[in-house]
Amino acid sequence: MKKSIFTLLALGALFATACNFDEEPKSNASVDMVFSSEGGLKTYAYSFYNVLPTNDDAAHRSATLDYGAKQSISGMEVGAYTVSSSNSWSWTALRNINFFLENNKNEKVPEAVRNNYNGIARLFRARFYFDKLVQYGPVPWIDKVFNSPEDEDLLKGQDSRDVIISKIIEDLDYAYNNITVVSTWNAAMVTKWMAMGFKSRVCLFEAAWRKYHAQDELDIARTGCSQYSPADLYALAASAAKEVIDKGPYKLHGGTAYKGGGTGAYRELFTSIDTQTDEVMFAIVADAAIDLGEQNWWWNSSTYGPHLCMTRKFAKTYLNIDGTPYNEFNEDGTYKTFDVETKGRDTRMNQTLRAYDYTRTLATGAVVLTPANFQGHSLTGYQVTKFVMDDVTYDDAATNDNNTPLMRYAEILLNYAEARAELGQLTDADWAMTVGALRARAGITGGTDETGTLTTAPKKAEPYIASYYPKMAGNPALLEIMREREIELAFEGFRLTDLKRWALCDLWVSDPWEGIFIPAINAPVDLNGDGTADAYFYDTDAIGDDTYASIGVYVGTKKSNYLNVKPVNGGYLVYFSMPGRAWPARQYLYPIPETVLNLYSDKNQLKQNPGW
Repeated sequence: MKKSIFTLLALGALFATACNFDEEPKSNASVDMVFSSEGGLKTYAYSFYNVLPTNDDAAHRSATLDYGAKQSISGMEVGAYTVSSSNSWSWTALRNINFFLENNKNEKVPEAVRNNYNGIARLFRARFYFDKLVQYGPVPWIDKVFNSPEDEDLLKGQDSRDVIISKIIEDLDYAYNNITVVSTWNAAMVTKWMAMGFKSRVCLFEAAWRKYHAQDELDIARTGCSQYSPADLYALAASAAKEVIDKGPYKLHGGTAYKGGGTGAYRELFTSIDTQTDEVMFAIVADAAIDLGEQNWWWNSSTYGPHLCMTRKFAKTYLNIDGTPYNEFNEDGTYKTFDVETKGRDTRMNQTLRAYDYTRTLATGAVVLTPANFQGHSLTGYQVTKFVMDDVTYDDAATNDNNTPLMRYAEILLNYAEARAELGQLTDADWAMTVGALRARAGITGGTDETGTLTTAPKKAEPYIASYYPKMAGNPALLEIMREREIELAFEGFRLTDLKRWALCDLWVSDPWEGIFIPAINAPVDLNGDGTADAYFYDTDAIGDDTYASIGVYVGTKKSNYLNVKPVNGGYLVYFSMPGRAWPARQYLYPIPETVLNLYSDKNQLKQNPGW
């Protein structure tokens, strides 16, 4: 449901911040009109959807990720976040929900109908509080509307993480048991399955947070964390995911084997005009009349967006098509060229990036091989195509009519697998149902004792992925599930939250933003092996051959240029030398804005997060 839907926020909205809790209640006549019929409840419920991303930004929800090189960083990304920078302490959406729940009691409407809409409201309340938990940690739990400035809870302090989590779980269980919508035909509307899928996401986050932050010097995880152990929460995550797996109507989208060109069943999930509802559980749906997206404009423009690209370190995590680990070197020790690198790999690489075989449709209608565009688009050569349409006519404005998934069945499988692995309970049957099924869709045919096969979990750690996540090296199955999670969900907005819960935001600081291998500089380079020069990388003051001026790419260091190259055996690696990335430990939680703390100064009930 899109943000343009008529909303009844005027009935319940009050505060952009915590200071406006004294607005007069609306007339009883208006309330009765809304809450006396199913039509009124349905119309009000549309307002809950207004918190979702618009189609404009759904496909670039998080541009802060370790494996995403980009042309500019600022604020939180350089450790410069402050108590005056934080601006997401808004409670308007919560009051809107609580107002609905307090007033949806009219017995003219059948109880089951009222409970259905209460379930939808509580699902969105759970979502609201999960976002706050990820951003701020413990916050005040508010489940009522403030109609008096004298209410003793008006300046309530933080509740514990246990309280927040238990209330979220309670809301999601209620939503699952009372939402009556089970059909998958409209991915823009919530269903009961989304409630249980979201529960698996929430519990997995909190379980990992408590496990991997347990020894933080700031002690930001242990305070108020006695009710649920990590094992308790992993078990809840696994149970919720299994409920969707066993009883839900979803499966992995298939039917289109990868045959080159960058398109297959996996990428169809992100480029389809009609949502692939066999797998997509919830999506932002484009509307040609009122709400088109800007996926092509943001990912393909030379003047718009941060030119977000994948890094080499992450690209190496994609397995070969036979399930063996990728080796970036040829037999003689030289690096593989890009066209060789992207052949014979997990086909999700070819459906996420402009690989050697990627094609686009020109304005003339011709379909042509199209490599990464280093002339203002790509910083590493690993240019993302996952969300964009392959027709160039989409590129220069917000014209995308493809839909963007926010929750997929694939995530539920991965949530289940990770929770079971963390509990030490992952069986080969679990593996085959989750990781094995995802890899099979990606064209992978086998595996090893280190990577696992399609039907058996790994027996020992694969060295490269173990070096990526050393703190998990003692759990080979978990390592491979982490590989699988980040490949399957690449650029879908999960990575920063994953790094936070795993206490791995140091990867944002340390990941080298290296790119593809090129055999020469000051000479034309054929990137995709089709016999045509695609770029001319030069480090001199001016390009050495004007014939290639249109594809010239300066990689020297004399022009305050961040796109450089470094010598390696047989040629050069492209790298983007953006300085300044930082992640102070305090940044795992946002600071409470100082303007909000000032409101609490008399009672001093709201406490600033550690380190701020």
